[in-house]
Amino acid sequence: MQAPRHAPLIVLLLVAAGAAGFGVFQWMNKGGTAPQADNATAMPPATKTMSAEEALNLKMDSLDGSGSHKLADYKGKAVLLNFWATWCAPCRQEIPLLVRLQAQYAAAGLQVVGIATDETSEKDVQAFLKRMVVNYPMLMGTDDVGNLVAAFGGSLIGLPYTLVLDRSGKVLTIHAGELHAEEAQKLVDLALSGQGSAAPVTATMVTPASATRATTSAK
Repeated sequence: MQAPRHAPLIVLLLVAAGAAGFGVFQWMNKGGTAPQADNATAMPPATKTMSAEEALNLKMDSLDGSGSHKLADYKGKAVLLNFWATWCAPCRQEIPLLVRLQAQYAAAGLQVVGIATDETSEKDVQAFLKRMVVNYPMLMGTDDVGNLVAAFGGSLIGLPYTLVLDRSGKVLTIHAGELHAEEAQKLVDLALSGQGSAAPVTATMVTPASATRATTSAK
């Protein structure tokens, strides 16, 4: 999982856990803990400044040039809302998986929606997508993306990041980190069943060091 590159970074304390060899990070500003990979970087959680209803009606430009859209447009469908960036390697790796899920479950009512996050150029994102095969809506995230996630009870600490919304637009669960096939299938099943919990899912996170991330680009 990669932290947004333009947000203020928090210094993370990595603790070795004996022979088990796994790492944890500690939020230095609030003292909380959460599982994370080595060389982790993160950003502080956004303060909730909008309601869930406002989040559903936040307009974002479509990257296919079809105008502005909002999440409320997809009410009636089970939504996998995926926050990603062109510079984020795990995000790019997820796209073919999301394409397959959209093709397989569209008839059952699934709608994958991508939101390009922490990008500086809409044209660069559009150029990237022209080199990809994508069968689901891609929207250009605004400066309010962090607040949108917070409105649904999440904290956009890094990318990729996925919210699962039921057919009425209520959050079912949150997955922080790269999605793999088995994890993604569970989220799809949850979305289509409409039964879940807003508690975040502990994910397998891929978090390269900041220096490595800065050189990772699809451009």
